[in-house]
Amino acid sequence: MRDLSRPLEECLQAVKEKRNLQEILRRYPADRDELIGMLRLSVELSAMGAPAADPAFRLRARNRMLQLAAERRQAPQRSPFGWVPRPATRLAFAGAMAIGLVAAGVTAAAASGGSLPGDPLYGLKLGIERAQLGVTLDSAQRAQLQLHFADVRLEEAQRLFGLGRDRDAVALVSQYDAQVSQFNHAVAASAFDDGALTELSRLVQERQANADASLNALAGSLNAHGDSKSAAIVAQTQTHVDAALKASKTDLEAHANNGRQDSHGTKPAGGNR
Repeated sequence: MRDLSRPLEECLQAVKEKRNLQEILRRYPADRDELIGMLRLSVELSAMGAPAADPAFRLRARNRMLQLAAERRQAPQRSPFGWVPRPATRLAFAGAMAIGLVAAGVTAAAASGGSLPGDPLYGLKLGIERAQLGVTLDSAQRAQLQLHFADVRLEEAQRLFGLGRDRDAVALVSQYDAQVSQFNHAVAASAFDDGALTELSRLVQERQANADASLNALAGSLNAHGDSKSAAIVAQTQTHVDAALKASKTDLEAHANNGRQDSHGTKPAGGNR
């Protein structure tokens, strides 16, 4: 098994000192791809702004990562990601390792789910969300994550309104609106199997009812407290979100109809002419 610890340390030092990384990589042409994958892990962690993990854990994680890299080189045909293009495999591996390191090495991250804008762990919370989306290759699972993170933004906005932080809350309402729109675009552009279509359709219908009730109640509460400006923004968001979720429902129905046509070679009864 080839030990990559020294070239990895050289690469990390080059990144830290802002020296020419390509010069280091050229010294190890046979290991270039593996080293790049490992460096992505370090970049992912840095982007999250996570505090340093326990040194012993970091050593064990690094050694395990090196071992896995060597095993993949020796038996690539046995990789469970054999059907994925190699660059995508490396990105998924690095991202998954990043999430694992944060979860295991940063104990404070366990409490980050309840953090709000301005809290020390909120940046870490958003970083983990981005990493989860980045390593989720399945289109249905990615769409579900997008919808879940949109729900998180709405819940955060409601808490901020309750704390009197109206400006921050309005910003999160706008983010919620944008993330629901992103989910809608993802649904329109992706292909799903029958099981995923059923589950996504259920989630969309559920979100329609919940979003309508939550935003309507929030707008009413803001109006009752004399904050008509924020209430108008929430009401506008309610209209946008309802339209986006209706469009997603229509797109999912179209995907299902197209799937039936592909399976039977004919248009379903009652289909459009």
